[in-house]
Amino acid sequence: MTFGYALLGALLLLLPGFAGYYGTRLGEAGDLVSPRPDRPNSNQTIFLVVFIALLAHTVGALVFGVNEVIASYGGRVATLPIEPNPYRILWRAKAPGGLSGAGFAWELIYSLMLTVGTGHIFQKLAHRNPVTTVTAPLRFGWLLPIARQVEAGSHVVIGYVLTTMGHDGAWIAYEGIVRRLALNDDDAIEMIVLEQCDRFVVRLVDGKVERVDTEGQTIELIQLRNDQVANYALEVLEVAAT
Repeated sequence: MTFGYALLGALLLLLPGFAGYYGTRLGEAGDLVSPRPDRPNSNQTIFLVVFIALLAHTVGALVFGVNEVIASYGGRVATLPIEPNPYRILWRAKAPGGLSGAGFAWELIYSLMLTVGTGHIFQKLAHRNPVTTVTAPLRFGWLLPIARQVEAGSHVVIGYVLTTMGHDGAWIAYEGIVRRLALNDDDAIEMIVLEQCDRFVVRLVDGKVERVDTEGQTIELIQLRNDQVANYALEVLEVAAT
């Protein structure tokens, strides 16, 4: 088996797994919390890609197997100029010598359809209740109760962010509706996006914290990273039913 054919076969076999995993990542994205980036060389990611690819190819092989069983029992059989079952070719572990251009095109079309279908199915499955019951605690951590309320549309989250920008006992802070949050591997807030937010100053006066509101226009959107923030506070407010 030549290296080129071996590489092509490996990519075609794993492609549905990558598509399914990508579909899962797209499907789990919510309105409040951004999906966490994958860890480099993550065993979990590798396992999911390989498992999804194996599952997709098992379903694909079953389709061809059922078709052969139906044909063997006197079903209507159409004679094709090409071998329609790509797994027979891959199972030979060598590059086929007599594969026509139409046959090669069919193998690629089948791989493309299986890849797109797997990605679409797993994107839909990511929203299903049995899946979210398992994945939601891993995605949201301590934010899970808040995230569920926001996704249900019954609550909004107000964020109070004290930044590290300060001078002579006074620090700049922001208050606004939380548009997006990102958590790191330790479940700490890595990034926050506020919309319709106001800027104010926090001072220490005689050992007490004092808020001083400043004049200015409302900031439509602002993003703050963890290294720009000294502290966060979140307040959940119920939205009045209309």
